[in-house]
Amino acid sequence: MKLWKTLIAATAALFVSAPSAVAGEKQKKDNASATAAAPAPAAKSWMSRFNGSLVYENALGMGTFTTKGESAQPLWNMSYSVRLGYLLHEASKLRLTLRLDMDQNVVENYASANTRPHQFQLYDIRLSLGQGAFVGFVADGFGPMSDKGERQPVLSFDWSTTLIFPTAKASQLANKYLGVSGGLTTHFTPLSWMDLRYGFGVTKNFNRFTNQVLDVSDVSLPTPSRANGAENVAEGLVALGGANLEWSLSHDIGLDFSWGVGLGDMGFTLGWTYFQSMTYANFTKDELSSEFAKAGRGYSDLMRGVVEVSWAPITHFAVGLGWLVDQTPKNTSDGSFRFPWWDTTNGADNVQTFYLDLVASF
Repeated sequence: MKLWKTLIAATAALFVSAPSAVAGEKQKKDNASATAAAPAPAAKSWMSRFNGSLVYENALGMGTFTTKGESAQPLWNMSYSVRLGYLLHEASKLRLTLRLDMDQNVVENYASANTRPHQFQLYDIRLSLGQGAFVGFVADGFGPMSDKGERQPVLSFDWSTTLIFPTAKASQLANKYLGVSGGLTTHFTPLSWMDLRYGFGVTKNFNRFTNQVLDVSDVSLPTPSRANGAENVAEGLVALGGANLEWSLSHDIGLDFSWGVGLGDMGFTLGWTYFQSMTYANFTKDELSSEFAKAGRGYSDLMRGVVEVSWAPITHFAVGLGWLVDQTPKNTSDGSFRFPWWDTTNGADNVQTFYLDLVASF
């Protein structure tokens, strides 16, 4: 289960400025007869520039509730995310972030992603450099207000670039060297309790082969191929049949609300993301190919819908409750579009999961 967002305390921590590490100048009085200037505040430690969050999630698949007997596909997944950030430059809000994600299936079924029961999986490690609100536009008489009564930007932009290290089993199977991604997010914030965002991202993967290839020297099990068959692409290398992804594009639209409830803050998120993925151009049509075959890159698309309610009762802790739907935009049977925020056609396949997040931040 991939985490959709880090909730109030975690996601905000990426771009909220840390306390200043530079001592302020002495406050001098205008009166020339002043006997002394106000003392300078003590310089803060470089440790104050660190921030982070820990996310623990429990998720149940739709198949847990929609099927019975032999057709039942219950899914219970636990996931963990560690995100550490360091503020490189306070004035520009330039921040470096390290992210580690892990998960484990508690209840298994034949559709589970793990290859062994209760297998503990590490996803790709991500190292990001980002800048929050590097450009902002303030409107006269319109837009959110700060606690000090100052008008805040109604339109702002964030950017980030990420190195993706292939620590996941799936990436290692795809012979992935490295992934590089970049993104730009636009925020429209007409009110202090409302934020409408659009983000565009692009990812480029670097792989040793265009298809998934297994080095048999790394495994002790029998080689899954015929002797001298088509799957043996080279000495000690076996093709597994899956095409590796070279490029991925994402379009993310979200509407966030937040309001105080006396004890902390509440939040509501409605999100939709559209992913477009393309394989390497590794297929050439010839006289032996099907008449329906198309040469060139393989292409796939996926959409993700999220509905979430969150509550932050105290400064460094938040709880989130919601559901996540990962599915193709269209039905394969009739080509009609699927509803983004609820699974109406694939209940037993666990494309929809219901989750509870606990988030601690510092």
